[in-house]
Amino acid sequence: MPTQFLRLFSFLLAVLFFLTPAVSLADPSQRLVQMLDYIGVDYPPTVVNSEVVNEVEYAEMQEFSGMLGAMIQAMPEAADKSALFEVAIQIHGGIQQRIEGEQVAMLAQQLKEDLIATYQISVGPKKAPNLSGVQALYESECSSCHGVLGYGDGPIASVQEIPPSDFHDMTRQYTRSIFDLYNTISLGVDGTPMKAFNQLSDEQRWALAISVSRFSGKHEQRETGKLLWQKGYLRDYFKSLSNLTGMSYAKAEELGDDANVDGKAILAYLRSEPSILDVSDHAALDNSIAMLAVSLEHARAGDHKAAYKAALSAYLDGFELAEPSLVIIDKPLKLKVEKEMIAFREFSKSGNVEQLERVQVGLVDLLNESKNVIGSTQMSPAGAFTGSFIILLREGVEAILVLAAIMTALIKTGRREAMKYIHAGWVSAVVLGVVTWWVAENVISVSGASREVTEGAAALFAALILIYVGFWLHSASNSKQWKKFIEHKIDNAMENSTLWVLATVSFVAVYREMFETVLFYQAMWIQIDSGDSQQGFLLGVLAALALLLVLAFLVMRVGTRLPIKQFFQINAVLLFLLAVVFTGQGIAAFQEAGVIASSMIEFPRVEMLGIYPTIQSLGLQLFVLLLGAGLLSYQRKKS
Repeated sequence: MPTQFLRLFSFLLAVLFFLTPAVSLADPSQRLVQMLDYIGVDYPPTVVNSEVVNEVEYAEMQEFSGMLGAMIQAMPEAADKSALFEVAIQIHGGIQQRIEGEQVAMLAQQLKEDLIATYQISVGPKKAPNLSGVQALYESECSSCHGVLGYGDGPIASVQEIPPSDFHDMTRQYTRSIFDLYNTISLGVDGTPMKAFNQLSDEQRWALAISVSRFSGKHEQRETGKLLWQKGYLRDYFKSLSNLTGMSYAKAEELGDDANVDGKAILAYLRSEPSILDVSDHAALDNSIAMLAVSLEHARAGDHKAAYKAALSAYLDGFELAEPSLVIIDKPLKLKVEKEMIAFREFSKSGNVEQLERVQVGLVDLLNESKNVIGSTQMSPAGAFTGSFIILLREGVEAILVLAAIMTALIKTGRREAMKYIHAGWVSAVVLGVVTWWVAENVISVSGASREVTEGAAALFAALILIYVGFWLHSASNSKQWKKFIEHKIDNAMENSTLWVLATVSFVAVYREMFETVLFYQAMWIQIDSGDSQQGFLLGVLAALALLLVLAFLVMRVGTRLPIKQFFQINAVLLFLLAVVFTGQGIAAFQEAGVIASSMIEFPRVEMLGIYPTIQSLGLQLFVLLLGAGLLSYQRKKS
């Protein structure tokens, strides 16, 4: 048949096709993709060895393939439109010539993929549908034809001229994606009992499509796919729900061959757990899972340095940002993840791939559990209040104690005019903290490792200064110094250099907490999606600020009423203890950044006090504690 006649004939068929009521409800591109799917699935069993097996089906294939060209011509102009049209004509001509079904199926599949890419056709839902009631929906809408278990053996299947699909038949499901099934459910199939289910919501149709797609996978296959997925295979090809819903077993097998893995098994697993690819409100956890896979790939390739770097990123640029949300809901789970993250980092350095794979599998399960816990527990107003309150209180109490102690010392020594140094220190820290956050968000990328190193260095620097200031305060409590304070109103008790040291203390104490607090709040704000929760969040911030101010007032009130000798002695002990806390937090930050090794031991973990169960942090804290006790004892004997 001449090509020009084919084009005219196909154009007329397409015009009639677009005028039918069923099509008027559908997106033309969606109908076109559905038709290619139908041809790719139904033509191969219709023609065998150039002989027509089913005349009715063959006539339908001729009719549908004849529409392809005109339907493509009706699409908007695009760079590859003419090439798409030529393939459509090739498909119709091949069916007319009764070529082998596999060739037509391949052409139809390729044209479908090219159409989706050229016109950027959406092939997936915006988020994974709720599958909790999908079995009941399937039984009420589909089982009468397809059977309860999807074998095409429903109660009315035997009386239908065209038998319903057997969803377990891989010869028919091999080239079908979830999107193809969704299209069939949405549009129906003309000339068959398969009607369009327009009465169902879009989410219900996607839920049915995903449910139906699972029939073709086997339990053992899904378990194999789960292990392969957790080990990081084919993750570059499944980055979103659209990647999953647009993927067929044929394409997955092709991708698997390139990676020497079972691509069909991975697809079967992801079809059973589509929420894994959902666009999570907590992208930090998704990033953590992805970086674990990257680390494992580097370890398999023998690049242990890159493996360790990726392992650090999995924690610092991933899980750590989700910690504030998780610790409110399930603190034991948060501690489990942290412990396994440390183990994963250590194994990435040793090069033991087998151990790394074992830990990674467990970690991915824990991180997915964390996603489910956070995702299933909406941030209620009470939860938002509690979270924002705890974060600010935890990060701010040490800074407040330092500021209150120093400011009280200035009041006790009659140097109120020197308060401007302290205020300049903490105000500049707040401003710089906000600026640092803005720069990190909009100008440069500050990695989690850089952030932790900065916090660790600031904490240890603050600890050193607190030791110095504590020793100075204690030395001022001896009888001679005390008499000097009283007689000369300590006009020269604090030289300018000392004032600048105190200003530096106030700056460092506040800045080291400021940036981390902002990051935690930013991560927490992502999951707050209602006005009431936002109000709860802000009230939590205000409540924490109020409590911190009350704490500062009480410290200053008690301090100003104490005799000056006792005040200086108590203040010195307080600053030494804060130096111990800062030391533990500083070492922990360096450990999280991978600068210092982490040797875990059985010991209570009290983050508020900077106590972490590692030999390195506890050892240095013990040293600082003994140093402080020794200095205080020495000063007491001297006086």
